[in-house]
Amino acid sequence: MKTERLLLLIILALVVSNLFLKQCSNFKAQDQPTVTITKDTIWQTKVDTFKVQTVKYKTVYVNKEDTSQIIENLTETEDASLFNQAKVYQDTLSNDDIDIYSYNLLDGNLLDSQLSYKLKVPRQITVTKTIEHPKTFRSGLYAFTEVGGNTQQLSNLSLGLQYNRKGNWFASYRLNLNQLQSPTHNVGVGVRVFK
Repeated sequence: MKTERLLLLIILALVVSNLFLKQCSNFKAQDQPTVTITKDTIWQTKVDTFKVQTVKYKTVYVNKEDTSQIIENLTETEDASLFNQAKVYQDTLSNDDIDIYSYNLLDGNLLDSQLSYKLKVPRQITVTKTIEHPKTFRSGLYAFTEVGGNTQQLSNLSLGLQYNRKGNWFASYRLNLNQLQSPTHNVGVGVRVFK
Protein backbone atom coordinates (compact mmCIF):
# COMPACT_ATOMS: atom_id res chain seq x y z
CA MET A 1 0.00 0.00 0.00
CA LYS A 2 2.93 2.37 0.71
CA THR A 3 4.40 1.88 -2.76
CA GLU A 4 1.02 2.63 -4.33
CA ARG A 5 0.76 5.87 -2.40
CA LEU A 6 4.34 6.73 -3.25
CA LEU A 7 3.70 6.20 -6.97
CA LEU A 8 0.48 8.19 -6.76
CA LEU A 9 2.33 11.06 -5.03
CA ILE A 10 5.09 10.98 -7.67
CA ILE A 11 2.55 11.24 -10.51
CA LEU A 12 0.69 13.99 -8.69
CA ALA A 13 3.99 15.86 -8.11
CA LEU A 14 4.85 15.55 -11.83
CA VAL A 15 1.46 16.93 -12.86
CA VAL A 16 1.60 19.83 -10.39
CA SER A 17 5.22 20.73 -11.26
CA ASN A 18 4.46 20.62 -14.96
CA LEU A 19 1.42 22.87 -14.53
CA PHE A 20 3.47 25.26 -12.38
CA LEU A 21 6.29 25.37 -14.96
CA LYS A 22 3.78 25.94 -17.73
CA GLN A 23 2.31 28.97 -15.93
CA CYS A 24 5.73 30.44 -15.09
CA SER A 25 7.40 29.98 -18.44
CA ASN A 26 7.11 32.47 -21.27
CA PHE A 27 6.56 29.76 -23.87
CA LYS A 28 5.26 31.15 -27.13
CA ALA A 29 4.02 28.71 -29.71
CA GLN A 30 4.75 29.43 -33.33
CA ASP A 31 1.70 31.48 -34.27
CA GLN A 32 2.74 32.27 -37.81
CA PRO A 33 2.12 29.51 -40.36
CA THR A 34 4.67 28.54 -42.95
CA VAL A 35 3.71 30.33 -46.17
CA THR A 36 5.01 29.24 -49.56
CA ILE A 37 4.13 31.33 -52.63
CA THR A 38 5.00 30.11 -56.09
CA LYS A 39 4.40 32.18 -59.20
CA ASP A 40 3.66 30.04 -62.22
CA THR A 41 3.20 32.54 -65.05
CA ILE A 42 6.16 34.26 -66.70
CA TRP A 43 5.62 36.37 -69.79
CA GLN A 44 8.44 36.04 -72.27
CA THR A 45 8.74 38.58 -75.08
CA LYS A 46 8.88 37.13 -78.58
CA VAL A 47 9.85 38.85 -81.82
CA ASP A 48 8.42 37.39 -85.03
CA THR A 49 8.91 38.60 -88.59
CA PHE A 50 5.65 39.15 -90.42
CA LYS A 51 6.05 38.56 -94.15
CA VAL A 52 3.06 39.67 -96.16
CA GLN A 53 2.21 37.33 -98.99
CA THR A 54 2.23 39.06 -102.37
CA VAL A 55 1.36 36.15 -104.63
CA LYS A 56 -2.38 35.63 -104.05
CA TYR A 57 -4.65 38.58 -104.60
CA LYS A 58 -8.26 39.40 -105.34
CA THR A 59 -9.27 41.77 -108.13
CA VAL A 60 -11.68 44.56 -107.14
CA TYR A 61 -12.84 47.85 -108.58
CA VAL A 62 -12.22 51.13 -106.73
CA ASN A 63 -14.03 54.39 -107.36
CA LYS A 64 -11.58 56.96 -108.79
CA GLU A 65 -12.85 59.80 -106.59
CA ASP A 66 -13.72 57.85 -103.40
CA THR A 67 -11.24 55.05 -102.64
CA SER A 68 -13.43 53.76 -99.80
CA GLN A 69 -16.06 52.67 -102.36
CA ILE A 70 -14.99 49.19 -103.50
CA ILE A 71 -16.93 46.85 -105.80
CA GLU A 72 -16.00 43.23 -106.31
CA ASN A 73 -17.65 42.82 -109.72
CA LEU A 74 -18.66 45.50 -112.21
CA THR A 75 -22.12 45.10 -113.60
CA GLU A 76 -23.33 46.43 -116.94
CA THR A 77 -25.32 49.17 -115.23
CA GLU A 78 -22.22 50.72 -113.63
CA ASP A 79 -19.97 53.05 -115.58
CA ALA A 80 -16.53 51.37 -115.93
CA SER A 81 -14.80 54.72 -116.56
CA LEU A 82 -15.51 55.76 -112.92
CA PHE A 83 -13.61 52.76 -111.48
CA ASN A 84 -10.01 51.58 -111.50
CA GLN A 85 -9.05 47.95 -111.33
CA ALA A 86 -7.12 47.18 -108.10
CA LYS A 87 -5.69 44.22 -106.22
CA VAL A 88 -6.40 43.27 -102.59
CA TYR A 89 -3.72 41.32 -100.72
CA GLN A 90 -4.85 39.76 -97.44
CA ASP A 91 -2.81 37.62 -95.06
CA THR A 92 -2.90 36.26 -91.50
CA LEU A 93 -0.04 35.34 -89.17
CA SER A 94 -1.13 33.11 -86.29
CA ASN A 95 0.69 31.56 -83.33
CA ASP A 96 -0.19 30.59 -79.73
CA ASP A 97 -0.11 34.19 -78.49
CA ILE A 98 -1.47 36.42 -81.27
CA ASP A 99 -3.25 36.58 -84.64
CA ILE A 100 -2.11 39.38 -87.00
CA TYR A 101 -4.21 40.36 -90.03
CA SER A 102 -2.95 42.45 -92.95
CA TYR A 103 -4.95 44.14 -95.72
CA ASN A 104 -3.40 46.02 -98.65
CA LEU A 105 -5.25 47.63 -101.58
CA LEU A 106 -3.09 48.49 -104.65
CA ASP A 107 -3.72 49.81 -108.14
CA GLY A 108 -0.07 50.49 -108.87
CA ASN A 109 -0.10 52.82 -105.89
CA LEU A 110 -0.97 51.93 -102.34
CA LEU A 111 -4.60 52.99 -101.84
CA ASP A 112 -5.30 51.44 -98.43
CA SER A 113 -3.36 49.41 -95.87
CA GLN A 114 -4.52 47.97 -92.56
CA LEU A 115 -2.77 45.93 -89.93
CA SER A 116 -4.78 44.49 -87.01
CA TYR A 117 -4.19 41.93 -84.30
CA LYS A 118 -5.99 39.78 -81.76
CA LEU A 119 -4.25 38.69 -78.54
CA LYS A 120 -4.79 35.15 -77.28
CA VAL A 121 -3.13 35.56 -73.88
CA PRO A 122 -5.33 34.99 -70.83
CA ARG A 123 -6.96 38.06 -69.34
CA GLN A 124 -6.83 36.67 -65.82
CA ILE A 125 -3.91 34.81 -64.28
CA THR A 126 -4.72 32.73 -61.20
CA VAL A 127 -1.97 32.11 -58.65
CA THR A 128 -2.63 29.44 -56.04
CA LYS A 129 -1.11 29.94 -52.60
CA THR A 130 -0.71 27.10 -50.11
CA ILE A 131 -0.55 28.00 -46.44
CA GLU A 132 0.46 25.24 -44.03
CA HIS A 133 -0.32 25.81 -40.38
CA PRO A 134 2.17 24.31 -37.92
CA LYS A 135 0.95 21.40 -35.81
CA THR A 136 0.60 22.25 -32.15
CA PHE A 137 0.16 19.74 -29.36
CA ARG A 138 -1.25 20.87 -26.05
CA SER A 139 -0.78 19.28 -22.69
CA GLY A 140 -3.89 17.93 -21.03
CA LEU A 141 -5.29 15.85 -18.20
CA TYR A 142 -7.74 13.18 -19.34
CA ALA A 143 -10.14 10.97 -17.42
CA PHE A 144 -10.83 7.54 -18.90
CA THR A 145 -12.56 4.26 -18.17
CA GLU A 146 -11.92 0.67 -19.25
CA VAL A 147 -14.18 -2.36 -19.40
CA GLY A 148 -12.93 -5.80 -20.36
CA GLY A 149 -12.85 -9.49 -19.69
CA ASN A 150 -13.18 -12.81 -21.43
CA THR A 151 -16.10 -15.09 -22.32
CA GLN A 152 -16.28 -16.45 -18.76
CA GLN A 153 -16.40 -13.26 -16.71
CA LEU A 154 -16.04 -9.48 -16.65
CA SER A 155 -12.65 -9.04 -15.05
CA ASN A 156 -11.86 -5.39 -15.63
CA LEU A 157 -13.90 -2.32 -14.72
CA SER A 158 -11.50 0.59 -14.30
CA LEU A 159 -11.37 4.36 -13.89
CA GLY A 160 -8.24 6.36 -14.56
CA LEU A 161 -6.44 9.63 -15.17
CA GLN A 162 -3.89 10.31 -17.89
CA TYR A 163 -1.66 13.35 -18.27
CA ASN A 164 -0.45 13.95 -21.84
CA ARG A 165 2.52 16.33 -22.27
CA LYS A 166 2.24 18.02 -25.71
CA GLY A 167 1.92 14.71 -27.50
CA ASN A 168 5.46 13.61 -26.56
CA TRP A 169 4.94 11.55 -23.40
CA PHE A 170 2.22 10.65 -20.91
CA ALA A 171 1.74 9.36 -17.39
CA SER A 172 -1.37 7.49 -16.26
CA TYR A 173 -3.00 6.08 -13.16
CA ARG A 174 -5.76 3.42 -13.31
CA LEU A 175 -7.89 1.91 -10.55
CA ASN A 176 -9.57 -1.46 -11.21
CA LEU A 177 -12.94 -1.46 -9.42
CA ASN A 178 -14.02 -5.00 -10.31
CA GLN A 179 -13.31 -6.29 -6.82
CA LEU A 180 -14.18 -3.53 -4.38
CA GLN A 181 -12.63 -5.34 -1.35
CA SER A 182 -9.18 -5.33 -2.96
CA PRO A 183 -8.96 -2.89 -5.91
CA THR A 184 -5.82 -2.94 -8.01
CA HIS A 185 -3.84 0.20 -8.80
CA ASN A 186 -1.90 0.63 -12.05
CA VAL A 187 0.60 3.33 -12.99
CA GLY A 188 1.83 3.81 -16.55
CA VAL A 189 4.28 5.97 -18.44
CA GLY A 190 4.60 6.18 -22.23
CA VAL A 191 6.44 8.04 -24.97
CA ARG A 192 5.57 8.88 -28.53
CA VAL A 193 6.92 6.36 -31.06
CA PHE A 194 6.07 8.01 -34.43
CA LYS A 195 5.79 11.69 -35.40
